[in-house]
Amino acid sequence: MGKDAREHEVSAGIVVFACDCVLVIVNRFDEWVLPKGKVEPSETPPEAAVREVLEETGVKAKILCQLGTTDYTYVRDLTGELVSKTVHWYAGTPMESDGGIPPDTEPQTEEGISSAEFIPWESAVNMLTYESSRNLVILARKRVESGSK
Repeated sequence: MGKDAREHEVSAGIVVFACDCVLVIVNRFDEWVLPKGKVEPSETPPEAAVREVLEETGVKAKILCQLGTTDYTYVRDLTGELVSKTVHWYAGTPMESDGGIPPDTEPQTEEGISSAEFIPWESAVNMLTYESSRNLVILARKRVESGSK
């Protein structure tokens, strides 16, 4: 657990590729990030990743391979408490795409997501707010292109 953190959260997400584009969202803090969310007690990290991508973007994704985990500590909005977090990451593609064309998206506005879109991966690397997200896109692209499992 992160230094001085009293709570630990586990989340999961998918770096979703369609053609040479990657799915990104703008969250409630106006940050460009990858779709992810908390793992519920009754589900595995892969199940949570698929559910969260669908909820946040309207895209039903399938997982192709694992990418690893990221760990960080953040300050909870309401209480100011430190929370350590582990995020399980996967690379994936949309379940349905029209000849490789990225599917339509629908941002989860009730969760403060103002945008969900597929953008060229090179642009995503420049737009994403966090370096760890940029590195995940690069890694996922390599894995998806090579067909790694």
